[in-house]
Amino acid sequence: MVLRLTEECTLGAVVVQPTWRNLDEAVRGLVHALTEAGYLQATAEAGAVEAVREREAMASTELVEINVSIPHARIGGINRVLIALAVSPTGVYEASPQVPISIVALMLSPANVTGAHLNYLSSLSLLLQSAPTRARLENAATAEEVETIVHAQWR
Repeated sequence: MVLRLTEECTLGAVVVQPTWRNLDEAVRGLVHALTEAGYLQATAEAGAVEAVREREAMASTELVEINVSIPHARIGGINRVLIALAVSPTGVYEASPQVPISIVALMLSPANVTGAHLNYLSSLSLLLQSAPTRARLENAATAEEVETIVHAQWR
């Protein structure tokens, strides 16, 4: 099933070549980017970060074989699925020494939505399974370029 970025799901923030050292910094940075873009209330930032941390504690979302991480959680206070992307050809952060994670796709869904959360998570994962798409995203120079790539692939 291919889903669209619509009023139900928004690519709310893109960060190109961040200088984060680990997944926690990436999550905090992407959640903050969603706040800065106006998609998340500042008062919800800490709760969103904690929800993602709790989900990561259950099972890692790092796909080290393809250098991708898809941290996600369901939270209160939002009415649609929000996605924030961080990309870098040299790695957004290192999962372990010599193992860069080049794409981080943070996904936050409303707390009361289960089916759509899983559907969008699956679609996001499928999008990032494509080696050519990953290469284009990793090497994008601007947020606008990332958005164009995502919109062309996920429509």
